[in-house]
Amino acid sequence: MPNLIDVHHVARLASLSLSDAEAARFEGELRKIVAYVAQLDELDTRDVPPTAHVQLDRLPVRDDDVKPGLSHEDALAQAPSVEGEGFAVPTFVTE
Repeated sequence: MPNLIDVHHVARLASLSLSDAEAARFEGELRKIVAYVAQLDELDTRDVPPTAHVQLDRLPVRDDDVKPGLSHEDALAQAPSVEGEGFAVPTFVTE
C-alpha cells in the first residue's frame, strides 16, 4: 500500500510541494485508488475482447494540404515574450 514516501515521490515527479497535512490527505486518497484497482484485478476478463487499442484504418482522414500561415513577424508580434529572433520561453527542465 502507498505511504507518505510514495506520496512525496509522486508530488516531486509532478513538481509539487505538499505540506504534511496535504501529504497525509493524499496518502489516504492514494490508498483508496490502489484498493479500487486491486478490486478490478479480481474480475474475470478472459472472455472480454481487448478494447484498449486504436484502429487506424477507421480514423477519419483529411488531405494534408499546404496552406498559408503567419509570417515570422506576425507570429512574433503576437508572442507574449520575444528574445532575439524567436519566442522566449521559461526554463522548466532542470538537471
